[in-house]
Amino acid sequence: MDNSVLLSCQAFEVEDRIRVEAVRSSEFWLTAPPEGGGIRLITGTVSSSVWTACEFVAADVYHECHDVLVLLFSFGDQEGRSITYHVGILPKVLTTVCLPLKHLDGEKLFLSRYPGTLQTVLRGDARVDRNSIDGFTIATIPSTSDRSVKISHLRLNVNEPEFKRKRQVYIDRMGQMVGREWSWKTADEQELASLLQAERAEAGAAGEGAAEECETGGITTLLGIRSGIQAQGSSRTLEGFGFGKYGGWRGKTFEQTGYFRTAHDGSNWWFVDPDGFALFSAGMDCIGPASPMRIAGMEHLLPELPTPEEGYGDAWTRGGTDFSFEVANLIRAFGADWRRDWTSLTEFRLRHFGFNTIGNWSDESFIRDSSLPYVYPLTDFPSTERTIFRDFPDVFSPEYERGSKEFAQQLVPLREDRRMIGYFMRNEPHWAFVEGLDLTRLMLESPVRFVSKERFVEWISVKYEAVERLNAAWGSDYDSFLQLYEPAQPKEFFRAAYREDCSTFNRILIRRYVELPARLCKEADPNHLNLGMRYAWVSSEEVLEGCEWFDVFSLNCYQFAPDREQIAKIAEKLNRPVMIGEYHFGAAEGGLPAYGIRAVATQRERGGAYRYYVEQAAAIPELIGVHYFQWNDQPALGRFDGENYQIGMVDVCNRPYADFAVAARKAHERMYEVRTGAVQAFDRQPREIPKTGF
Repeated sequence: MDNSVLLSCQAFEVEDRIRVEAVRSSEFWLTAPPEGGGIRLITGTVSSSVWTACEFVAADVYHECHDVLVLLFSFGDQEGRSITYHVGILPKVLTTVCLPLKHLDGEKLFLSRYPGTLQTVLRGDARVDRNSIDGFTIATIPSTSDRSVKISHLRLNVNEPEFKRKRQVYIDRMGQMVGREWSWKTADEQELASLLQAERAEAGAAGEGAAEECETGGITTLLGIRSGIQAQGSSRTLEGFGFGKYGGWRGKTFEQTGYFRTAHDGSNWWFVDPDGFALFSAGMDCIGPASPMRIAGMEHLLPELPTPEEGYGDAWTRGGTDFSFEVANLIRAFGADWRRDWTSLTEFRLRHFGFNTIGNWSDESFIRDSSLPYVYPLTDFPSTERTIFRDFPDVFSPEYERGSKEFAQQLVPLREDRRMIGYFMRNEPHWAFVEGLDLTRLMLESPVRFVSKERFVEWISVKYEAVERLNAAWGSDYDSFLQLYEPAQPKEFFRAAYREDCSTFNRILIRRYVELPARLCKEADPNHLNLGMRYAWVSSEEVLEGCEWFDVFSLNCYQFAPDREQIAKIAEKLNRPVMIGEYHFGAAEGGLPAYGIRAVATQRERGGAYRYYVEQAAAIPELIGVHYFQWNDQPALGRFDGENYQIGMVDVCNRPYADFAVAARKAHERMYEVRTGAVQAFDRQPREIPKTGF
């Protein structure tokens, strides 16, 4: 067969409200209303043999929308399962989209980037059978306005396509988008250096206990004009202003233990700092000098970059594949000793804005030089050579036990650190992204003889005693229990007993997954809190198995307010407090074309969204902390995986977003009064706009 098979726009069914204007059979404009929508390939126009013989779906895409276009390419099979590729496309850049069909096995969540594209994420069922594909659609997510996209040369390919890359400068030397203006855009390198140097001088004066304001401006210039706040040499978050040296609130005290712990006062759960003061953890994730940009594959969109030979070596990372415009800008402002100045400036800002915790994935040298308490992300969560699904390991294998022992040992050097609140075992397990995931069924359908499968066969044979009883319950026709080692067909069993047995063993698997490394971590470090795994969400009670081994249950909650009812249920079931490891808000007003998972129209509204979230969180008795993601904006052309969200406290030129910073300070000043019932939580709900998240 040929190396490619063209898919004509004439072979697609068009949803209501969608307009398709054909330029030629293999090139068309698709226009969707604000609600989104798309087109569906007519069943039967592509044979099943083509879907299995070809390895890629490819298309050349162009649009001029106001923000990043997220295209959804969905594949469905005759079993009713579907998987959707979410692909981000920059405005005004001709981009070749490439979708490897091998990923319909569902084993990947985030795909590697191809030249020109942003993040590609897979959503949907555990897998799709390429032999029985009966549906293919192209659609867009909702937006604030109509969207038009030109799709050319849509085809099935045997090999990867040639990628379209037209030379155009998309960002300036400071990392800001060209062709787009906003009121706080940094005019040039001279203005950048002047502003940062002024604020650095103010931070130094504050650190020395000098005057409250500097004549040159600094944070008063950056924030005060718009907010009326005054910079103070010592903020309310410093020792002596109602707070202890570990950030705890002197208004409520508990027994001192020398390390952070949790306690319940009869009404609320709390963190308790080493000196016995109560703490509601208001944290910031990814505190570091930069959010590096992946330049590999984006070279055609870049300006000329400063070289290591010119003194910008610190801006280049990962062997030259990533470049940090933020670090380059700090070098322009402070010279070769930029890190010392950035550290002093950032510590000053965090305290002034009222943050009391250094959140996950923060710069290790900043943690070392700061005096703020911090949380620590463990790395290299134990795995096995063969996994049951995505990153879910063969949890009963000796390999998993060995890996868990090695994993726990990274805590040993940290055991005596009193500034460390606790550790996260991992972040957002990829296996848990599939709703209704049946790990046991996937294990039984696999030809691999997992040790966990051996444990299942032992368990099921004890339960049923005789294979005849198993067959009667399941509706199967096994000759012996040993046949369970052979791959089960997906449609083989339908009776409720089979599904119930799978559900029960799912809990056994998940409990082992959590309990073994958690127990070994506690043995390695009995002083610090186990803060859990930061699940992306809790899709079922099965996910909570073994989580009583945590001291705090953590999850990431990308809503406009934490789910009070869900948090209360989790805390009651586990008898543990809950914390939120990630949330964020982006705004359409500003210098980036994507605004994350939750979005509002303006920076002032983004500040209001932050205040609403924190104060609503403080009013939930079972919730003891919320950590915002993240300190820096993401780069315009995408970080390592292609995310490019406007979600930071500071922009690429290291300028704080004034309205956001003012609202954060206000929320942090009020959160203990809210938590103790002295005042009502801020109740002005944000006005959401459609996201541009992937």
